[in-house]
Amino acid sequence: MSAKFPVFIVGAQRSGTTLLRMVLNAHSEIAIPEEARFLMPLLEQRHLDAGFHGEDYSKLVSFLRASEEFGLWNYDSGPFFTDLEARTGIGLVELMDGLYGSFAQGEGKRYWGDKSLFFRRIDILACMFPQGSFIHIVRDGRDVFDSWRKMDASKDCAPAAALDWRLKLNLIERAFARLPADRTLTIRFEDLLVNAEAVARSTCDFLGVDYEEGMLDFHQKSRRYVGDHHSQLIFKPIESGNQSKWRKNLSHTEKVAFDLVAGRQLDRYGYGRSDEACSIGDCAGVLLGLGGGGLRRARDVIRDAFERRKALKTGTAPSSIKVGAKPSERS
Repeated sequence: MSAKFPVFIVGAQRSGTTLLRMVLNAHSEIAIPEEARFLMPLLEQRHLDAGFHGEDYSKLVSFLRASEEFGLWNYDSGPFFTDLEARTGIGLVELMDGLYGSFAQGEGKRYWGDKSLFFRRIDILACMFPQGSFIHIVRDGRDVFDSWRKMDASKDCAPAAALDWRLKLNLIERAFARLPADRTLTIRFEDLLVNAEAVARSTCDFLGVDYEEGMLDFHQKSRRYVGDHHSQLIFKPIESGNQSKWRKNLSHTEKVAFDLVAGRQLDRYGYGRSDEACSIGDCAGVLLGLGGGGLRRARDVIRDAFERRKALKTGTAPSSIKVGAKPSERS
């Protein structure tokens, strides 16, 4: 079986994408950098068709140099920029292959992968890299919500979080349905916690590489690849008990919200509903939450996309987007 690279890890935030990234990145042949959200405004059909030339190319290079998110990759990007500055234009595929390839080369590895919020860009990535593959990691949406609000207090609206989780799963599922089955793999975060070696082995089989024992020792080098804005659990061995915390941490109304808004998804992935008693008042609260929290979430997504497109157009860094902490250890 031929190797299926590059590999793209997709999933809702707080679903274990970083954990899976770290497990695969610990493989001697696979290099997966920190999130590349700065590439979001580039992944459009018009850029794939036309590439970057002239003034647009100059602004692209300035945009990448200014990106603090790119700085989180924590490697010597000098050779990459030297190559860029010797050019007058570049295609999108060549740009991405050169960007990630330079990271992999710096790690002394053969293959590259990505872990980003590209669930809306699966179709275009599949077209760009026809030999590539996609891995969707799913986590119980209630634990996703519980984890996300601990990291960001603005995400403390269960109906909006349930809708967000449901929509992202649907986007990924629809994109996967349009791809050959041998290019996609879906795994559950909980299965990775309980049967880490088995899931890592099956993932390697899917990718066409040999499993390596050291993959589960990823935590020994975590601080070289992730900053402290991530969960502190990423700096420790995998803990099988890091699941179903929603049972004690979510309130009655929050559990009801997930049952009502994302019950089908909970059932489809084997999580099941909480089956909390639901009153008319509970239903009304969910509707109010969807109205207020859903609109705030939509506003944040639209503003983020606008800021990124504006930054690319002007060759600057986005002005109002939060950037995580740099890894504390240098490569």
